[in-house]
Amino acid sequence: MQTFFVAPGDSRADAPSLTTALRRAQPDDVVLVGPGRYAPSLTGESVPIRIPPNVHLEGAGKEGCVIDGEGQCMPSFHPIRPDQSVVVIEDGASLSGVTVTNGGGHGIGVPPAACVTITGCDICRHADHGIFLCGVTEALVTGCVFSDNGRARFEPALPRGIGARQGHHIFAEAQSGQQNSLRITDNVMQRCFADGLAFICFFPQDDGVSFEAVVLRNTIEDCERGGLLFSCSFGPASNRLSLTIADNQLRGNKQFGINILTAIPLAEKIPQHSRLTGVISRNTISHSPIGVAVQGALGETHHNECRVVIDRNQMSDWQTNAIRLVGASGLDDVETRKNTLSAVVSRNSLRGKSPAVVVQGAGGTAKSKPSQNSVNVRFLANDIEGAGDQPIQPILVSNGPADNRAEVEDKSDPYTRTDDDLLS
Repeated sequence: MQTFFVAPGDSRADAPSLTTALRRAQPDDVVLVGPGRYAPSLTGESVPIRIPPNVHLEGAGKEGCVIDGEGQCMPSFHPIRPDQSVVVIEDGASLSGVTVTNGGGHGIGVPPAACVTITGCDICRHADHGIFLCGVTEALVTGCVFSDNGRARFEPALPRGIGARQGHHIFAEAQSGQQNSLRITDNVMQRCFADGLAFICFFPQDDGVSFEAVVLRNTIEDCERGGLLFSCSFGPASNRLSLTIADNQLRGNKQFGINILTAIPLAEKIPQHSRLTGVISRNTISHSPIGVAVQGALGETHHNECRVVIDRNQMSDWQTNAIRLVGASGLDDVETRKNTLSAVVSRNSLRGKSPAVVVQGAGGTAKSKPSQNSVNVRFLANDIEGAGDQPIQPILVSNGPADNRAEVEDKSDPYTRTDDDLLS
């Protein structure tokens, strides 16, 4: 193992630039980065700056050690390219203690099958994603600060014409043949064009993709869409996604705190027989239109299943609902059938406007065809109060369109059943 020291203007340094040191490095070597600004025009960096397999780049501290992309690279889609990044981290490599800023594409890109660690970094002001994880084996992102990513406000066109939005702080794409395991812990994320974290499986993938995420103790606020977004499938069939989301602080995100869309087609493939399981626990969510939204399916999707536990969360100051549970939502002129959502909603503290919780078997447009979709919910020991002195209708339940149903198990919290469309 060798150690390389890099520092601008320091005669004792082993290399004049990060690029030079990393090209010399071998597996298990460490590149120590002294204070300074590292950029193509200042230190001759070649973007993307590649950290080779099993090499570890350790900065002197994110406050004084800055890697500046100077606007190089560009947003990408179909495929999203990890090499359109200021820094690319290869398998077994790690990055810590630096600021990565001003990329014309992503801040950090991780290619398929890599196992990487990113700790204690500041990742800010990139045109596209802060970090793009492309079908990784395993990724740990911890103790980082993200801000002002998605500056290009990139909205690519999709085959089915549904609007897309790129510019997440962390965007993770699950791919076939990979483990697709994420650990996202103890980060602070502020202000981006899309979501703090999005983890999905795109439409070109083979069927049967498995992926999982543990998301703990993050603070995510003021994102232009949402805090956390997950989807088991944008097209492939028989996918599996497992989620653990706990002890996060989600504040002021413009559309939702947490959004789970079990299956939604973005191209020709129809998501079928996929299953998402998740535990959402001890999160604090405030000042978003919807705190937690869970849908079994959206659009032309069949036989997908979602099972979630929503337990001991604190939600307040929502604009629409604290919790929204929907078996499926149809779109114009396509069938949406036999999708199911099962949920346990327990021991949550909800403070805000009425209704706090909405449950509906299905919804959709006037020309949609949702059928045989269902929600089954068990409510246990939730504490629900109106804001201030205002009365609140705690829980509303509706089947939605004919041939769909919403069921609540016996011995649950009080609720009101209605024939109204609760999603309009």
